[in-house]
Amino acid sequence: MQRVSICLVTIAVIALTLCGCRDPVKPQPESTSDAQPESTSGTPSESTDDAPPESPANEEQSEHAISKHELAIQLRDDFDRNDNPPADLEKRWTKLYDGQATTEDGHWVMEVRRPPPPGPGEVVMGGFATTQRHFNPRLAGTNGVEITVVEFSHEDYDAEMDKPGQLVQAWSLTVGSWQGLVGGQKDKEKDRGVQLHFDYLRGEGLYVYLVRGLLPEDFDKYPQDGFGRKESKDLTGPELRVLHEEAIKRGGTYITVPFLALVTRVYRSQQEIQDKLGRSHRYGLYLKDDANTVYWTLDGQVMDEVDISGYFNSSLESVQDGAFLSVIGVACFQRNSWKMDDLEIRVSH
Repeated sequence: MQRVSICLVTIAVIALTLCGCRDPVKPQPESTSDAQPESTSGTPSESTDDAPPESPANEEQSEHAISKHELAIQLRDDFDRNDNPPADLEKRWTKLYDGQATTEDGHWVMEVRRPPPPGPGEVVMGGFATTQRHFNPRLAGTNGVEITVVEFSHEDYDAEMDKPGQLVQAWSLTVGSWQGLVGGQKDKEKDRGVQLHFDYLRGEGLYVYLVRGLLPEDFDKYPQDGFGRKESKDLTGPELRVLHEEAIKRGGTYITVPFLALVTRVYRSQQEIQDKLGRSHRYGLYLKDDANTVYWTLDGQVMDEVDISGYFNSSLESVQDGAFLSVIGVACFQRNSWKMDDLEIRVSH
């Protein structure tokens, strides 16, 4: 149970009923649905105010395209070697938790395993972090990372084991002054980091979060869901989930310990979830304006942009020499595998 608790307080904060999962979404034709996800936002860029959630303003897209073109590549890995693992992988990547890595057919295969039997069971977590701080010192200028997630897979098992409301998978990108997830930093007062992650819960939806680490003063500024509250210690998992859903529905920035949720998107329909998880997508996490603005991209399109002025500046010594990238997965099968490709870290000159 200790490992389950670690997962809950770091990435899968809304998956409190973790005793089972479901099959990964099977590939489907590209969705043509006009439905938009439920979405909250903190203080998004003014250029997105009149744009629908899935289609930010052209000015923002143009700015991102120009900025990306002008950024220097600090680290590029297309995982085209088929060693097991590549001889130089350990020079670039540090193992986190129970992560395992191989390269197959030009892809990075990141796995997290647990002992038999197959099927839903104990939640496991694993991943990798860069051995070096590839992002600019003090996160000056613009810094970003992009990676393609091709698919998630697991072993075959009896589908009758699946139950509603259970975690299928969670995956994250973290840019921070430490190696690991937001919530896992050793020095909560000094360390700083931002994170993009998604949690897929069977029958409830795909949740996409853009978050940053918590500061003590956040508790006086923002509303909080049930996680981390002293008065919530006796609440059940479903009761805590209700409070979390209420925070999402209210909109805006909110605290869900161990992080501050800047933006939350929820995709409820199977068509939307199929479109996001049933085929390959490229995810990006960027900091610009000397780390005063954070945004994330999907297939090159800016999805959400938030002003986080003062967050990194309050502890610039933590990123004095730059920041690490961490890539982490969480799931509950015997063999959990994320196939990824074409990782790039880009920074301004």
